[in-house]
Amino acid sequence: MRTSNKKNEKIIKSLIFSAFIILSFTFVLKTSDFKSSKHNKNSKYNNKDLFIDSKSVISMINNNKTSIIYDYIKNRDEVYVYNYFLKIKNEDKKYINTYFPSVKYIGSFRFFIYTLLFKNSIMFYTSDDKLADKLKFFNAHYCRVILSINDIKSEEYLTLRDINNAKIFLSLTNKDFYKIDSNYNKELSKYLVSLNKDFINVIDGDTIKYKDNYYRFIGLDAPELKQDYGSNVKNYVEEKIKNASSINMLISSYDIFGRILCHLFIDDIPLAYFMMKDKQAKETIMKYGDNGFINIASNIVYLSKFQGRRPFTDPAKFRSENR
Repeated sequence: MRTSNKKNEKIIKSLIFSAFIILSFTFVLKTSDFKSSKHNKNSKYNNKDLFIDSKSVISMINNNKTSIIYDYIKNRDEVYVYNYFLKIKNEDKKYINTYFPSVKYIGSFRFFIYTLLFKNSIMFYTSDDKLADKLKFFNAHYCRVILSINDIKSEEYLTLRDINNAKIFLSLTNKDFYKIDSNYNKELSKYLVSLNKDFINVIDGDTIKYKDNYYRFIGLDAPELKQDYGSNVKNYVEEKIKNASSINMLISSYDIFGRILCHLFIDDIPLAYFMMKDKQAKETIMKYGDNGFINIASNIVYLSKFQGRRPFTDPAKFRSENR
């Protein structure tokens, strides 16, 4: 009888061991594509694989930020879309695949394992604060995606960093700005951040540094300092700031170079309007989108139609020819 029990125990142990081996082998096969990703240390992105939750991707698409997230996606080895607490809906997958057909989808279990084993090869994007806390616990690199203006503090709004110094990506719905972004009013004041112009350093015609952060103007591309008229535009922006009674900023998110995208207001009027009227920059809304600021964007496009011939070569063309 005891011999029979021992045989049964051996059989059960063998079955358990076999099942474990099969599950482990299956998991290795499923993760082999992830582990075999080649990471180029010379890349400015370090080619980290991008893990982004489905809510964040959908929000970025809805807010006309597909060009921004596309720049992140195309420079990654792999892109995985997840929903940690719930299964991703099929309709959401179809919607995301319309814009990003190459993304892959993973569930909570694989997400957890990847976080444990490969966290140094991953950049996480999440709009869920609970998940952000988990990622912080595992010392994983993450960017917190903000879907509502009410979920961010005023001091975080300007720096786009949370209390843990994690990067913040704003993906606010267009309706948040639909009625407020064309002209100054009381509602706009809760989104605008007042700047001390003594701390503003103009880098070139479309980029400034304020304290420790770099800011890139939305919707326009000014000539590079190395090209003709580049210094003129820089001086133009410096004069506008110098002579302004008030300087305010409306910010969006990071670009692929780590700069914060923004609209700068000179005495309550977007600087971009002046630059369009005075032929100081080329409009880029049609190429990169409105970043959620519909009215400002449409005004920039409208004003650009009356520019005529600009006194400088297309900055994008100049950059491509002088790399």
